[in-house]
Amino acid sequence: DFPEIEISEEAEKTLPETEGSNITTPSILLNHISNSKSEESEPEASLRQYAIEHKMDPGKFSIITEAEKKRWIMGCFRDDLERDIRCYQGGIKRKEDPRKYHKFLTDRDRLVGEELLRRSILKSRLSTVWLDDLMKEWEEIHTQFIQIFSQA
Repeated sequence: DFPEIEISEEAEKTLPETEGSNITTPSILLNHISNSKSEESEPEASLRQYAIEHKMDPGKFSIITEAEKKRWIMGCFRDDLERDIRCYQGGIKRKEDPRKYHKFLTDRDRLVGEELLRRSILKSRLSTVWLDDLMKEWEEIHTQFIQIFSQA
């Protein structure tokens, strides 16, 4: 199933005629979707929101540098995030704060990595459900970890 898409009257004039039907060919639909900015309407929204919540300059904080893009281009974000999740879980289980010996992703690294991976997934027209689930898992274990070890 394709998502509902509004096509302007001007764009509609360029669509091929289909006798007695409202069917648009998939290639036309895909071209329209790829030209649409709906998927990336506010690509750095999470970065901007974080900056505002932490009283930082959202304009500067939301700029993703070429160095950051190169760092995450190899697709290691998922591995790094899963490693952090395991370290948080292990620390909770052992009642030991792994921040003494493990360097976790910074908030910025996590936000930028997620943003770039999400863009790549959406560009490929694949589902982001697994990424959403992974981010939810990270959020839950991180919250639990912080609650336990902020009291220490």
